[in-house]
Amino acid sequence: MKKITLWVICLLFVVAMKAQETPLNNNPIPTSEVPELVRKSQETNFPYGYVREWSIDRGLTAGDDVPVRYMSTFSESGSTNNHFATYLPNGMLFYHSEFMQPDLLPSNILQQTRTEFDSYEVEHADFITMYNPKREIYRVKVRDQALVQMAYYTVDGIKIPKKDLPEELLVFKY
Repeated sequence: MKKITLWVICLLFVVAMKAQETPLNNNPIPTSEVPELVRKSQETNFPYGYVREWSIDRGLTAGDDVPVRYMSTFSESGSTNNHFATYLPNGMLFYHSEFMQPDLLPSNILQQTRTEFDSYEVEHADFITMYNPKREIYRVKVRDQALVQMAYYTVDGIKIPKKDLPEELLVFKY
């Protein structure tokens, strides 16, 4: 009886602790809540882009009220690929990512991925441009049934070890 009571109390404690957590996902916001500097930066950097959604990342902890980043989800005219751009509150473009199907990957990246991940299927990739300092990286998602991995390459097809990736790529979910 003591064991059952102890298990019930532990279970209630775990449920109560989980109920206090606030998810840290990006919250969609209307365009009117996006600072003018951020909107102008979007228009300047991607003049042919149509923004479908703005969202805000309010920080690394649930109590942060000051936005860390504003994110746009957009497509450029004539393209069906999704683009994502991230801005700091002062309008500085921090990050840009373009979703890519495997058939759109450069041949050297695709060949390198297939050589390294022989039994895996290339699901998709993201072409990531990080600013300040400017870096361009391909993030390739590969899958072998339930096992999913990410591989990172330079534009020249050279594999980037995870320990050498920019810190911003590891800290933030893009």
